[in-house]
Amino acid sequence: MKLLKYAGHLLVCTALLTSCSRQIHKKVKLSAHKCSIESSTDNSPVGEGVTKLVDNDVYSKFLTFNQSVTITIQPIKSSRLTAYCLVSGNDEPNRDPHSWTLEGSVDGEDWTLLDTRNNQVFEERNMIRPFDVLVNAQYAYYRFNFSTNGHDILQLSEIELHGYWDTNDKRPIAQFTAGNASFFDEGVVQFKNESEQGEHYLWYFEGGYPAMSTDDNPLVEYNSPGRYPVKLIANNKEHSDTIHINDFVVVKRKGGWDYFRYPQINFVNQTLGGNGDLYTELVPKPLDLINQVSLDVCRILYRSVDEVDVLEVLDYSIEDIETISAKGGNAPHINIFFSSSYLKKKKGILSDEELIAEIVGVLYHELAHGYQYSPMGAGGYATGTDYFGMIEGIADYVRLNAGYSSYEYRKPGGHWNDGYKTTAFFIDWLHTKDTDFAYKLNQSAKTIVPWSWDLACQNILSVPVQDLWNEYQAYLNNESTN
Repeated sequence: MKLLKYAGHLLVCTALLTSCSRQIHKKVKLSAHKCSIESSTDNSPVGEGVTKLVDNDVYSKFLTFNQSVTITIQPIKSSRLTAYCLVSGNDEPNRDPHSWTLEGSVDGEDWTLLDTRNNQVFEERNMIRPFDVLVNAQYAYYRFNFSTNGHDILQLSEIELHGYWDTNDKRPIAQFTAGNASFFDEGVVQFKNESEQGEHYLWYFEGGYPAMSTDDNPLVEYNSPGRYPVKLIANNKEHSDTIHINDFVVVKRKGGWDYFRYPQINFVNQTLGGNGDLYTELVPKPLDLINQVSLDVCRILYRSVDEVDVLEVLDYSIEDIETISAKGGNAPHINIFFSSSYLKKKKGILSDEELIAEIVGVLYHELAHGYQYSPMGAGGYATGTDYFGMIEGIADYVRLNAGYSSYEYRKPGGHWNDGYKTTAFFIDWLHTKDTDFAYKLNQSAKTIVPWSWDLACQNILSVPVQDLWNEYQAYLNNESTN
């Protein structure tokens, strides 16, 4: 149903946009072509910066810890705007823009008001809302001034600008896409040229055959593991434009764990001289432990080192707080804390070996969050959503697989979206259906959009998740009576 709703929004948006003008020249998505974007604030979390607003991904988002923000967008060429679409964030509706203005400028100095909206409501998460703009003038810059309804955090997933390029500007715009550009061992990539106003094209394919092409839509073969860039130059009689994308084609090795890139670890024990002394006593070499767990997590979740979303920086801190542990941020830079006061409370109740096992098990869980793929369009981080069930379930499955959880906690009842141990044991049982289930489940977050447990199970096992859950519950009930 989510997929149908999403498709419906697209159809509404498309219908609105195509009705805005009767111009002969081609209407385009202006914001899809290498536009520049700036925010008046600079306090976004890692992975949620302003560029997420024009990355053509309605499931990524921009977030700022401010009640209001100004977003300035400069398309690659001057244009006449006919409509725009805004896409709400994935969670917390009170963070949505409630009111805004849209302005246009020729020089970035003097601004003309183009549209004003007040008391706006986004009824769904990742909802695409189209807005018509009746403007005859052409502008080089567009500026949004967004405000929430009094909330001190503002978020938005995407801004789409639609209209017509300046017909007097003959500069081409180099742009391309491709089909499956990530595979094991060897493969062929079909490139699709989506350039604007180009007449002749020159492609460069490092690591590919051919290494160069003048075809409009070349077919290129890759035979050696690696991450390869692609460059396209679009020319016409007067001008040229170049696009160069690094790591566009990924040819993966099976395994390759000797080449695993360990994260830069910033470790700090904030409670030395107090509760933190116990952590140091139990874990005298924390960096070695973190590195080993990082590698183990990836070997559980992936089949190749080349599949791993690189975690470059990890801030790990020992703190005097009540919550046992949590992870924040997104790759490539995340932070994890562990509670020294929790550890101190367990001293005497648990043996030193059990305390160490608790530290290590929690670390497996939190680092799994740093390395696993996040399902798009699966709801927010709230109990009962597909997102929550997958994220917390896989993390606890990694802990279970590593040997730091116990089957004594497994029992009938609950729901596959409960997350943590309940979902972890379900994922573990699903390996009786497919020995690569966890790997395929994690991979499905990249291939199924919007993601759901049912679509993932249908894709992996050709069985609805409810049927699998019912069978799993029958298995547990039968086990408990024997």
